[in-house]
Amino acid sequence: MRIIIAGGGTGGHLFPGIALAEEFKSRSLHNVVMFVGTKKGIEQRIIPPMGYELKTISGAGILGGSLRQRVMGFFQFLIGFFQALWLIRSLQPDLVVGTGGYASVSVILAAYLLRVETAICEQNSIPGLTNRVLGRLVKKVFIAFEESDVFFPRRKIFLTGNPVRKEFLCQPSLSEKKGDRFTLLILGGSQGARSINRGMIECLDYIASLRDKVEIIHQTGFQDFSWVKEAYEKKGFKADVFPFITEMASAYGRADLVVSRAGAISITEILVTGKPSVLIPYPYAAYNHQEMNAKILADKGAARMILDKDLRNILGKTILCLINHYEKLKEMGDKAKVLALPEAARTIVDHYFSKGEVNLRPRETKGGYCHL
Repeated sequence: MRIIIAGGGTGGHLFPGIALAEEFKSRSLHNVVMFVGTKKGIEQRIIPPMGYELKTISGAGILGGSLRQRVMGFFQFLIGFFQALWLIRSLQPDLVVGTGGYASVSVILAAYLLRVETAICEQNSIPGLTNRVLGRLVKKVFIAFEESDVFFPRRKIFLTGNPVRKEFLCQPSLSEKKGDRFTLLILGGSQGARSINRGMIECLDYIASLRDKVEIIHQTGFQDFSWVKEAYEKKGFKADVFPFITEMASAYGRADLVVSRAGAISITEILVTGKPSVLIPYPYAAYNHQEMNAKILADKGAARMILDKDLRNILGKTILCLINHYEKLKEMGDKAKVLALPEAARTIVDHYFSKGEVNLRPRETKGGYCHL
């Protein structure tokens, strides 16, 4: 079976595709998986070392920015669309899965026109405009949150969760973790988050009494790496600072508390590893979907939510309070684990490749979407 996974740009759009690729390859060594992304995306440095083939096409945003940027973006989209048509005609895939990002749009549209089996993965509780449109064209829509079912035709929806790489599934939850120091994992998404970086450094004085009891793992993004690392050294905190964490699963395994943006993949990784979290939604996310993602966890007692505008006043107090109430942390971690759907990749691949046989026929469902 030949599969194209189209998407990337950020880790949130790329890593679900990697999880699917791993699952397809685990079913049969004869399955061929290829990624399609753009030259500017994170996929350029992640995919080739993993042994998967990566093809790149043109792509840019057309909904935001100045008029000139939108016009240029439209022409980039057209170029990418014709490149995608050529790729699909030459590769003749059995299945094309879109995981989000500029490349996903062009490739899914091209596959639809060429009558190739298509699907998209919607990672967030509130889908963007692009996936709302693509959801009406593809055969299947795999969603991570029940709240997003109203945006797609119900006969196409399957509630599966977000695909996550296998190494995340074997990390100890907070209830299972053992260690002398309390470990904070600070994340701002695959590209970092300046407000979180600043907020964390500013709150070090507030938690100074815990300096000898706490260790910190901090993904800063490339722009803020140097000054954040220097700040930890000046304040005397034990901190492992990285522009980008390549071994993210092991970082989660070490963590007692995660401070993170509320992107869908970060939330998925938090849930499957059973970690309590402080979620800080990116305030400019489309349709404010990160705040909705975070609110779902906070309302169920699995996380605390802090709005970006309140970060400097509340972060230190929240971290200190949670560290001093470890039983509350364990309770949050247990609730996170209950919300997880760890078998998302397996469930999605089962639609196409079950019992060793390729299965591209639509599944029958009754009364709305199928919750597997």
